[in-house]
Amino acid sequence: MRQSPCPVEVGQQVVRRPVSFPVFLDGMTQRSPSLDGRVVYVHPERRYHTVEFSLPGGVVRESFPGV
Repeated sequence: MRQSPCPVEVGQQVVRRPVSFPVFLDGMTQRSPSLDGRVVYVHPERRYHTVEFSLPGGVVRESFPGV
């Protein structure tokens, strides 16, 4: 298993660009903004990690590949 030079750990603050809630402008899909979040889960084999974002409407979680 290849280790990344900067492994992600549970509780770590990260900046990610979620794809599950894109921003719409003038009826066209735009790229989601980069958001601050907190790592809440790392797959045991480090295949993906889940980040929790606190937004005005509530908490949203999204998984991202690798670590």
